[in-house]
Amino acid sequence: MFWSKVVKTPTCWFWTGAISAPDGYGRFNYQRNNRQRTVLAHRFSVEMVHGILDDGVVCEHKCNEPLCVRVGSEHLVKSTYSENVRFAIALGRLSGHRLLDGSGRPRYDRSVAIRNALRFGYDEKALFHAKTDPGKGQDTLF
Repeated sequence: MFWSKVVKTPTCWFWTGAISAPDGYGRFNYQRNNRQRTVLAHRFSVEMVHGILDDGVVCEHKCNEPLCVRVGSEHLVKSTYSENVRFAIALGRLSGHRLLDGSGRPRYDRSVAIRNALRFGYDEKALFHAKTDPGKGQDTLF
């Protein structure tokens, strides 16, 4: 079920299921011990590789793609909350309380655009447009 919601590209593996606002992360529902659970899709992916993570462990996106579920040193790694926040600030993903995509666009909007671009599978041009188009609220200066 999980992998049916993933589109693999030459770089990232993008989650195309549910996305939460305002963070733009994928969400995945499953059952464990007869109990329904909702988790971050990227955390679920890391747990499939490394086993259940301790509460203090977070998953850091080295690729800077909130919808990426590919585990590896250039994509998802286990981290701490403080290390993850430092990394996000250094890349411009976190400004005060706003979650941005690095160019000023809300991360949720960018994630929805990427999911929509990949709804029929990998399309390089559609994905590039979804990643780089600033959205309706961002007009060019000239």
